[in-house]
Amino acid sequence: MRNEHQAQSDIRLVLVDGDAGVGKTRLVRAFAQGTGATVLTGGCLQFEADIPYAPFVEALPHLFTGAMSTAAGDRATEYRRIADAVRAAGERVVLVLEDLHWADAATRDLLLFLHRALSAAPVLIIATCRADEVPAHHPVAALVAELSRSPHATRIHLPPLDRAGVAALAAGVLGAAPPDELVDTLMARAEGNPFFTEELLAAGNTVPRTVREIIVTRMARLSGPAQHLARLASVVGRTVPHDLLAALVPRDLDVAVRDLVDHGQLVIVEPDAYAFRHALIHEALYRELLPGERRQAHAAVARSLTAHPELAMSQAAELAHHWDAAGEAEPALAAAVRAATGASDGHAPAAAHAHYERALRRWPDVAGPEAVTGIDHDTLLERAAEAASLAGHNQRAVELTRQRLAALRDPERVAQAYEQLSYQARSAGNWELARHASAETVRLLPPHSPARLRVESWQMMLAMLGARYLDAVGHAERILPQASEDADDLVPRNRALTVLGTGHVMLGHVDEGTGFLARHREFGARTGVPRFVGVGYVNTAESLIWADRHDEALALARDGIERAGELGFAIYLLPIVGNAVRALAELSRWDEALDTSADPDDPAADPFNWIFVDLPRAEVLLRRGELAAATALLDRAGAVLDGQDDAQYGTELAHLRGRLAGAEGRHADGLAAVRGGLEIALSAHDMWLVARLVATGVWLAACVEDEATADELLAAGRAHRESLEARGAVALPRTLRAVALAEAERGRLDPAAWAAVDGGPDRYLTAYARFRAAESLLATKGSRARAAELLASAASTAAALAAAPLAGVITALSERARLAPPTAPPALGLTAREAEIFSLVGQGKTNAEIAAELFISTKTASVHVSNILRKLGVRSRIQAAALAHRREQS
Repeated sequence: MRNEHQAQSDIRLVLVDGDAGVGKTRLVRAFAQGTGATVLTGGCLQFEADIPYAPFVEALPHLFTGAMSTAAGDRATEYRRIADAVRAAGERVVLVLEDLHWADAATRDLLLFLHRALSAAPVLIIATCRADEVPAHHPVAALVAELSRSPHATRIHLPPLDRAGVAALAAGVLGAAPPDELVDTLMARAEGNPFFTEELLAAGNTVPRTVREIIVTRMARLSGPAQHLARLASVVGRTVPHDLLAALVPRDLDVAVRDLVDHGQLVIVEPDAYAFRHALIHEALYRELLPGERRQAHAAVARSLTAHPELAMSQAAELAHHWDAAGEAEPALAAAVRAATGASDGHAPAAAHAHYERALRRWPDVAGPEAVTGIDHDTLLERAAEAASLAGHNQRAVELTRQRLAALRDPERVAQAYEQLSYQARSAGNWELARHASAETVRLLPPHSPARLRVESWQMMLAMLGARYLDAVGHAERILPQASEDADDLVPRNRALTVLGTGHVMLGHVDEGTGFLARHREFGARTGVPRFVGVGYVNTAESLIWADRHDEALALARDGIERAGELGFAIYLLPIVGNAVRALAELSRWDEALDTSADPDDPAADPFNWIFVDLPRAEVLLRRGELAAATALLDRAGAVLDGQDDAQYGTELAHLRGRLAGAEGRHADGLAAVRGGLEIALSAHDMWLVARLVATGVWLAACVEDEATADELLAAGRAHRESLEARGAVALPRTLRAVALAEAERGRLDPAAWAAVDGGPDRYLTAYARFRAAESLLATKGSRARAAELLASAASTAAALAAAPLAGVITALSERARLAPPTAPPALGLTAREAEIFSLVGQGKTNAEIAAELFISTKTASVHVSNILRKLGVRSRIQAAALAHRREQS
């Protein structure tokens, strides 16, 4: 590890991963102690409800209060304060974060920030992670993938020991070379895991069947006080302060601790604490406790922490955990509410949501819960819903707000709850409920309520989100003068600037719109409100894409992805990632688009948020002919969007379904999808939505020579466009491209019509238009030389993009026309990225090693390898590696 760090002197973060028991902690401790630097150490905790920033609280206890709230101020300011404290901890600093697989959302965000903020400082961050605890869908997988791409980070994977390593380890423990039979047994039972190997050796002649049996067998050899202390300590966690043990076991403590230390169950850690030598010892002992023993132990810990709050990392959160596990409802409820409040103040909404859920679960178990918590049930539900929404779980927020409405009676409170429900429902993708709740808000709110402007601003937002831009902009122009930046409620101003920016861009007034978007982003930065900042990243990048300013949009989206945790708007991460995917896709950087879309993976995220990523990804897959994968994404989007009358994304889904149906020869189904989408799009104020659907519909009609349908669709699109132009809207360049494409599809064999199709940044569209132009030239007895030239250009692009269906029809046309093959297809039918990964597979690299080399996630590497095996028609990596080797030799 030291050699690798010295070889790469600019490395500021080392990720050490491997299975439990492989020796990560031992390696890191030995390295850190040998650096001569100031070493700060903290570990993540495995609690039902997270303790925000747990490893940082342990490593830097002086920066955090017992209430686990960062000091007053916005999240970025607090993160910078923590970075400054780490930097100032010594001349050189090593910050060790153990058990990253248990990291809460706030810890993950802070780690990303510190890695960037301290990249030029003499600070090395080392994080350990169990590879077997981080499957592809785990939130930490995305974090590890993002950190791995940093030029200042490296990743060390600790594999199990080979036979020679096991023999050497056994020799060190036994003091002599082990017999071959023993090494064989150790290899068979421990499979190269150092911890398991040591435990098997320590177990003596008998070889227990499981690791838990090994640990329990060894524990049975200890004194009674040592066994009792170990069980209590397992309830506290892997690391236990000495003073807490003293509070739990006032008698015979030193004898019991000495017994545990001498027998290798506990190790001494600084400052003034003990830790189980391995997490597996801790876990095994905790699981061995009987239910009654477990409750009693948790209660004892809770009483000690109540009497000695200075011993807790986060008293309220720990008390909530221990009292709840002890079955003591009243103190668990009180602590859970305090912990949730502290987590909210500490910019950790996911942890706050978990604590509020515990409080809701315990509420009916307590007599007089209002007196215990200081809040009523409605306030608890309101706070829980807000935390759930901020954590990106709007479906749960909707459920909680509906519970509120079932019990509320005061009209103004009901109106305000409906306003919150409307926002949560729209964020969860439920348009019908969002509109109903908004209408109920207006109906119930008193005429002179101070919330009136806020409610009107949400109606304006619904109009914009429904693509009724003329209505929304007109409303925003009335609201903005009333929404001062000095007002108590800044939400109306935030919304008005958003609508004026996005609305004007979509109406074709790009300069005016981007001006408002710039003002909105400046406003968000001044206020520091995470939701305002996040919305600025989402809407500005998306608007830049619609205006064909893809490079600007991509740069902004990537900045948003990097800073989402630092600035506290991680709830907008998937929409921002979706903008990056769309920008890359429209720039014809398809491999990058697919890689980007594969990295974020939050199984708890609202399904609606995935449509931002899934729809542009599906279009790339369709163009590449990967119909099964595209179908799966469209089905997932349809589960959210079907029946919702979603103008923007529902109509995009209709367009993609039309394209999929056409590719599968189901032209009638495709036209039905297009007609369904147009029913929504024609009532919106967005020429692009209609033009895209019309182009897809005319393509489908041309495929079956249905001229009447093509003319009907063209007429509908023309009428819609003219009606918006009469009201001051201007067609965006992408709209004009779609119109030209639709008109060329109607003529199909008109060379001039295809020559008028300008793909702009869309290289695929340009190649498709050239293919059609060549086809029309050949059909009308035009220039064969020009046709061959167009086909060669189109074939080159199709090959570069790995657009197999387009490449196929180009080749077929060339053969029918008896023209020379325009170009050779990509080797083995692989994309450029797949060919790169195929070469690495041939070198014998694992998915993790491929991911590290290419700065992609292990999940993404796995997907690419699966696609390669399928395309090559082989069943295993070994066969693929052999094929790669043969190609290298040839």
